[in-house]
Order: sequence, then C-alpha cells, then structure tokens
Amino acid sequence: MAKRSKKSTRWTDKLDPKAVDEALEDATVDCHDEEERHTGLLSVIEDEVEFPFPALVMGEKVSVVGFEWPEDDSFGLDFMCEHDGKRHRVEARSVDLIEPFPKGHLYIAAYLQWKRTL
Repeated sequence: MAKRSKKSTRWTDKLDPKAVDEALEDATVDCHDEEERHTGLLSVIEDEVEFPFPALVMGEKVSVVGFEWPEDDSFGLDFMCEHDGKRHRVEARSVDLIEPFPKGHLYIAAYLQWKRTL
C-alpha cells in the first residue's frame, strides 16, 4: 500500500490557537463542570454562528443549515447538513468547514478543542 504524500489537515489547523483559546474562555467563563461547559459552548454556537454555511462531509460539499443536541452523546454536537435535497444529521467532528468560514466559527473550533480533552 502506498503512503500518502500529503498530511491531511483539519480546518481548525488554519486558525490562530490563541483566538480559539479566547473563544473557549468566552463561552465557558462562568462554567463549573463539564456539563455547564457543554451547555455554554452550544449556547454560544446557537447565538453566534451564522447558518447556513458551506462545508465538506466525506469530501462532498454540503450546506450546514443548523445544529442539534446529540441524541446519544451527552457532550456532543450534531450539525444538520443538506446535500442533494436531503437532510442528514452529522457529528460535528466529521464536518470540515471551508473558507470563507462562517461568522462565529471560532466557537465551533472551541467546542472541538474542548471535546478532545474529554
């Protein structure tokens, strides 16, 4: 099997880590535990992220039209994505934002950074 010559990167690799840290602090400043942090992050995403926005899921371009609290992950985030006239629920870590990033994208990056620490 041939090795990949190009390292895959996440969309968050293009962001200023300090700006992501500041967004995380902003969303969770008054939170005392993980449940409150999750609620704070999803609340700020609801308030600050401008939907719809374009993204990629498994290499296919989709329109992210909103989000929902997950059904089976107490600390998750699911995006509602439209593709070919159909709506799909996709876990946030499987969605690659594309430039230009939507207003509020730093809060999505902050959520993903926080999620990696659990």
